[in-house]
Amino acid sequence: MSVKASGGSSVARPQLYQTLPVATISQAEQQDRFLGRGELSELGSYFTSGAKRLEIAKILTDNSEIIVSRAANRIFIGGSPMAFLEKPQERELAMVGAGANVQEGMKLGTVTYVESSGGFFENLRSIFNTSAGGPTPPGFRPINVARYGPSNMAKSLRDLSWFLRYATYAIVAGDPNIISVNTRGLREIIENACSGEATIVALQEIKAASLSYFRKDAAATEIVTEYMNVLLTEFKAPTPSTKVRQRPSGDQQGLQLPQIYAVAAERRPKYAMKPGLSSGEKTEVIKAAYRQVFERDITRAYSLSISDLESKVKNGDISMKEFIRRLAKSPLYQKQFYQPFINSRVIELAFRHILGRGPSSREEVQKYFAIVSLKGLAGLVDALV
Repeated sequence: MSVKASGGSSVARPQLYQTLPVATISQAEQQDRFLGRGELSELGSYFTSGAKRLEIAKILTDNSEIIVSRAANRIFIGGSPMAFLEKPQERELAMVGAGANVQEGMKLGTVTYVESSGGFFENLRSIFNTSAGGPTPPGFRPINVARYGPSNMAKSLRDLSWFLRYATYAIVAGDPNIISVNTRGLREIIENACSGEATIVALQEIKAASLSYFRKDAAATEIVTEYMNVLLTEFKAPTPSTKVRQRPSGDQQGLQLPQIYAVAAERRPKYAMKPGLSSGEKTEVIKAAYRQVFERDITRAYSLSISDLESKVKNGDISMKEFIRRLAKSPLYQKQFYQPFINSRVIELAFRHILGRGPSSREEVQKYFAIVSLKGLAGLVDALV
């Protein structure tokens, strides 16, 4: 049993968001153990706060246009920025009968929109309190709607709505990585067409406007503040360098992956056999090797162990690499993963069990297919190790 799919290629894996339940269960499942008391307590707190997080997301969603309106009015001048916010399809249908003057006004940005809620004093507060969500960046200058142009205005309003929407996703999931992965590095992109300082001011206003709906709810205020701070911090952070894949084979070197995706990808514990480890720690390393090579802890699943190899690797007589080589050549491995399958499947499984990944190119598949066809499993294992 596994909480994730185990088939297919691992060349380009979809982004995995580490929600608390999935991350906790995956950790326990990888180690073939029950959830610990601390983990159960953490999950209990997560599910207890679920109703509150859903309530927060609903309030922010219901008032999303007002929140975005406050942010847009904070950074745009000389027109009505909300005229450029794309509406959902069902709302657009209501504009079919609108007069030509209204339609033209929307294109020019001269139609006046009034925030429908938030209160008169709240509107005054948003006008006079210019740093409600944080200090104003030194280089901030308001943007003129007419000079900025309809196309850029539509993109900017879309982006502001996008920031708020992803904040609600993260709040519901309880996973700040949803914000981090999708926000880190955006400042460099936005500054090519807009002002990074203006975007920071708008995000600060989104934070202040969102918090205004939870003034009497300390728990909700804490949650919203946490995620909005992540949003601001990640946007301000510099773009991380691109991660370049290095491989021993000569084909497809230098494949690039944005580092934000590499950092936020599925996290797995790493084990290393070192002379200074205790007996219990060395046993955990060996169990981890069993889980990778046999996809399960064979000592628990089958009451099996290869005691001779275990003692040798614990005492340092053989290396961990040699231990993996001998496990993959064992009769148990041949019975489970070699004899029942065709060569192409054998190659994929061997890559996963020995290297921890799938074949990443046609050249690799062709190379190792020739090896397994000519030399069998033993030759394939030697070539991979």
